[in-house]
Amino acid sequence: MNTITLSQAATLIRTVGSTNTLLLRGTPGIGKSSILNTLARELPDYAMCYIDVANLDLGDLGMPVIDRDTMTTAYAPNTRFGVGRNQNKPVVLMLDELGKASRPVLNMLLPVILEHRIGDVPLPTGSIVFGTTNLDTDGVGDNIPAHAYNRMTVVNIANPTVDEWLNWASNNDIAPEVMAFAKQYPQVFDCYADSDKDTKNPYIFNPMNGNVRAFCSPRSLAKASNIVKQRDILGSATLTALIGTVGEAAARDMEALIHLADQLPLFENIVRDPANTKLPDGAGAMFILAFMLAGRVNKDSIDSVMEYMERVARVSFEAHALFMTTVCSNPSKVSMACMNKKFTTQAAKLGKYF
Repeated sequence: MNTITLSQAATLIRTVGSTNTLLLRGTPGIGKSSILNTLARELPDYAMCYIDVANLDLGDLGMPVIDRDTMTTAYAPNTRFGVGRNQNKPVVLMLDELGKASRPVLNMLLPVILEHRIGDVPLPTGSIVFGTTNLDTDGVGDNIPAHAYNRMTVVNIANPTVDEWLNWASNNDIAPEVMAFAKQYPQVFDCYADSDKDTKNPYIFNPMNGNVRAFCSPRSLAKASNIVKQRDILGSATLTALIGTVGEAAARDMEALIHLADQLPLFENIVRDPANTKLPDGAGAMFILAFMLAGRVNKDSIDSVMEYMERVARVSFEAHALFMTTVCSNPSKVSMACMNKKFTTQAAKLGKYF
């Protein structure tokens, strides 16, 4: 299956979205809907309009307005489409879950898709329209007829790679245990449509083998992070909640990493005595440590953390590199790190690997 990344999709939308309506197709939970947030940062002069098409009825698109002088009616679009009197700011209009639209709603949206017009009212000049839907083989109720497809530029979106997701996770407060799980089990980002039918992957969404409820996706891993952070309160219910979020296979493996995390040295001890605080054993524990330290380090603790990481580097090159790259992928920490002599010295030693 030919695919593009979410980043490439955003570039397409920015570049040709005012003339071509892009339809992004992909499996559940990979971040199709979140692309609007990316566009909001990249297009600050546009108004962002999110339309949950699956929940629309005809009356939600607009209503007739009576002109009593001429005794005629005009069509007044709903404000959710970013149109209205004296509203000339261009919009980025996202038609989310377009494949789940009822047929009457889809018919009303066809002029929006082809002509950037809702009823008789055009969208502001320069406006961008794009939609999202699932793959036909996902079996989640998406159904777009051929004449509607022909009005759009249709592209398939690839699942993110583990490195792409970890880069996002490091900037979105994802629990280090979940990040370490992703690092150790990169197959959780595989797409069933790209795999051989005999491939056994118990972690992912796969309608071909019936795994369509609790499974790993970028979205469900983020939800699992919320649970892991509250494990002290949840106690034994943590595992059950994780099973219902990412599936049993992933939850069991994640639970093992949680037990490792609970045995790691305290951050406060590392900062207070980096030369003597014990190093953890095993790759899994080292990965959790790297993500934990990258998330918590600040300008007051970076000297101590870098002294400790110098010891880590002698035991686990990968964990050390993971810490360094995670810090540098975080916009709120990279400038602090690059002004620290210990950090830049260790980065220089990593050479081409950094």
